[in-house]
Amino acid sequence: MLQTLRCKLLLTFIIQGFVLLNLQAQAKEGWVFKNEKDGVKVYYKKTSDVHEIKLITSLKSSLSGIIHLFNEVDDYGKWGYKLSEAKLLKRVNTQDFYYYSKLDFPWPLNDRDLILHTQLEQDSITRRVTSTSHAKPEYLPENKDVIRIKQTTTRWTLIPGAGGWVYVEYYINSNPGGNIPDWLVNMAIDVGPRETIKNMRKILKEPKYQAAKLAYIRE
Repeated sequence: MLQTLRCKLLLTFIIQGFVLLNLQAQAKEGWVFKNEKDGVKVYYKKTSDVHEIKLITSLKSSLSGIIHLFNEVDDYGKWGYKLSEAKLLKRVNTQDFYYYSKLDFPWPLNDRDLILHTQLEQDSITRRVTSTSHAKPEYLPENKDVIRIKQTTTRWTLIPGAGGWVYVEYYINSNPGGNIPDWLVNMAIDVGPRETIKNMRKILKEPKYQAAKLAYIRE
């Protein structure tokens, strides 16, 4: 019992230290704080045509529950902001897969699509889970009237905490292609992250995610 308590305290200190170092690193790396609403902190920065967004929040879930959600690629549209289509293309193994997704852009802009290669890994000591995706634009032929996003990196960082909470950091680095108006960029930064997390929180309450146990994930 005492050993378990010590482990929980150690894990809490690790998370607090990680958060503090993260905030310091963001300031040094040029991140601009956008806002904090609904328990979601949003940061952004832009270099040339590349937009970078980082959100920080917490989710009431096990690691397995969140990873189970990530594995259901065909259902990404249920929680991903403005994601009109998603489908699994190839699963290499439980921690490595390719998928296609299509983003709904407002008229008169063309919709965007992209192919991503996702790889999952877990640190054996801290139990931190990282899910990183890179664009693979040549994996499928391009679709007519849809602009293929050719430069994108996304990364989910999940750190287990006390009381069934998981510290979450989501990073997006993307060049959406074409001339994107400022109002749409602002909407994506301001609304997109909160809506995505809001949808995730709702879905993660479902029994199949609450009871999820994955053999390759250490809770």
